[in-house]
Amino acid sequence: MAATTLAYVFELLAFALFATLLQGGLLWLSWQLLSRAIPAAQPQRRYRIAGAHFALLAALPVLTVAGFHLLFVAMGGEISREKPAADLWPLANGTPYLGLPAAVAACWLLGAALHCLRLARELVRLARWPLRMPSPDLVAAVERLRTTVPGHRRLIARVAEVACPQIVGLRRPVLMVPADFMTASPAAERDAILLHELAHARRRDFAWNLLQRLALAGVWFHPAAWALHRRMAAEREAVCDASAVRHGATPAALARGLLRLAQTREPSRIAMASSGGAALSERVQRLLMPAAAPVAPLRRTLTAAGLLALAAVAAALATPGFNAARMRELYIASGFGPTVVVNARDPAGSFALRIRQGRVVQASIERQSVPSERIVQNGDSVVLLGANRRPALALQVFANGRIRWDARD
Repeated sequence: MAATTLAYVFELLAFALFATLLQGGLLWLSWQLLSRAIPAAQPQRRYRIAGAHFALLAALPVLTVAGFHLLFVAMGGEISREKPAADLWPLANGTPYLGLPAAVAACWLLGAALHCLRLARELVRLARWPLRMPSPDLVAAVERLRTTVPGHRRLIARVAEVACPQIVGLRRPVLMVPADFMTASPAAERDAILLHELAHARRRDFAWNLLQRLALAGVWFHPAAWALHRRMAAEREAVCDASAVRHGATPAALARGLLRLAQTREPSRIAMASSGGAALSERVQRLLMPAAAPVAPLRRTLTAAGLLALAAVAAALATPGFNAARMRELYIASGFGPTVVVNARDPAGSFALRIRQGRVVQASIERQSVPSERIVQNGDSVVLLGANRRPALALQVFANGRIRWDARD
């Protein structure tokens, strides 16, 4: 890929990332304000709104890059010159400036790659996780509870070295439970926990969690993305808690079951499970006292959002060399750029050129076409020969479609 194309891609990407910092901060503030208007007793609605904010934030870099690129495409590539250019944009045919934009783009790519690598490692470890056949009591309990849930999915129950029951699997859900799950707690608590996991299976939360993790890889640098990611996990657990209660579990039994698992188990080593990720105290409070679910103080929310927005604005303004004019010049010089039409005039008359990435592909003098064999170009130096094969016009052509020539008398 040509150096000018890399410069265009890197600088456009760097600007998109800085813009995402500001826009993402505003999205996070929007979620904070909206979440105060939605009762904790409506977790499904809260989950959907948090998910919409997260999805938009994850798409911001792509939308920004696409939007600005289409803007430059729409600008076209026609340049008019009434006299020899004296003030050319500092973008010659050599290697363009790659400094900070390239460093920003490289850091973003490295972070995204590390995030995806970690995710792939978790999936590989999960695929190799040893599973054992369950007891008949567990199979019977799962089948009994599964038929009470509308739209239930058939699943496979297995015993594994896990801290608590959890659902994994894309095509067919697998319920993994600890070896002593059927004997470590009362039947009411077991049923409540299983109903919670059946809700995860019905909602295909493992697949949605995987997609959420992949989206997070693109905006790993943004604090608001991580905050919304954690909020979605908490709301997802609240949705499944509410589903378990709706289909037969009592809030007290589910709360006791969650507390018992937390007190007697070590944290799970499987991070890809659909369950987990929510603060236990918040879940228990939602179950027992949904109207008193805690929220962050409004003053702290507004202060944090304001600081984030100011930091993002400062970062965007500090981006060296980025403005629409420079980006258009880089776009024209890149492999994405158009064929530039230059209409110029000096005291001797008018001439026109069609330039593609610093090469003159067509020319005319006084509306008379110059055959391609009479266009002599060596690097950025171009000579147009007249009908007598003598130089009619000498000029210098730059990769961004600009030209420099000595005025003809």
